[in-house]
Amino acid sequence: MPTIEEARAEKVRQHWAARQQRQLTERGPKGLAEAWWDRVKAQCAAAEKKGDPELWNVLARTLENFASSHDA
Repeated sequence: MPTIEEARAEKVRQHWAARQQRQLTERGPKGLAEAWWDRVKAQCAAAEKKGDPELWNVLARTLENFASSHDA
């Protein structure tokens, strides 16, 4: 029998997989990107709440690199 933490992690994994599929089916790549964006923001906020704001810096650098490589 899984622990409470394992069961919770599995439930979160299943929810995320279902959300990805639903967003992709209903809205295409834009919906999938928005699902990822929501997840990333939640991860950054959770890390910050635990006293580690570094994920926001990582995200900012990642977005900067993405934007720079796709400038017209």
